[in-house]
Amino acid sequence: MRILKITPAFSRSYRMTTAVCAFLLFFSVVMGYVAWQEDPSLAQQAVEQVMKTKFSPLTAKMQATNWLGQIRIILVNNLVATMLLVFTGGILPILPVFLGIIPNGTMIGLMAGYFEYQQKLAKSIFFLGLIPHGIFEIPAILLSATVGIIWGMRNWRNLLLERTLPSFFEQTKESLSFFPLIITLLVLASIIEVLLTPVFF
Repeated sequence: MRILKITPAFSRSYRMTTAVCAFLLFFSVVMGYVAWQEDPSLAQQAVEQVMKTKFSPLTAKMQATNWLGQIRIILVNNLVATMLLVFTGGILPILPVFLGIIPNGTMIGLMAGYFEYQQKLAKSIFFLGLIPHGIFEIPAILLSATVGIIWGMRNWRNLLLERTLPSFFEQTKESLSFFPLIITLLVLASIIEVLLTPVFF
């Protein structure tokens, strides 16, 4: 099974890993939202800290440029994040889960609860507003994590067990071959996030 002709076969191991990552992402979203029911003050503190350290500098940069510059800023930011998932996964397979899947899911849930708690936005509207660019960005995150995890697992199996799998360089070539698809998804997500998502909010 191929996603595109430019990618290698999306084998059962890739599909299963993607499914696990998707479940963990969904579970993290739920846990992030539930945090508002358990301890609203702590959840609010966490959101405001992230907004201050991460979102505020990004927002300031975007306000200082035009729509094309905003697309570039979001795209570069997302590219760095997804490439980090791939390459850290190649070193230690569990890292993409703790560096990308769980933090992203938890933050989505926390933000949904934050806007609802502040009575600024119903959670249904929040999640609907994420759909236009999320249908491209979330698959890019899941695919990046999947590629990193499988790359890392195969590297460690080759290192610790008999070298029955393709060599490190062959594994690297296969992993890098997913980059065109990941980049395409992120480009589409960035364009939609700047031009369409604000309409929903």
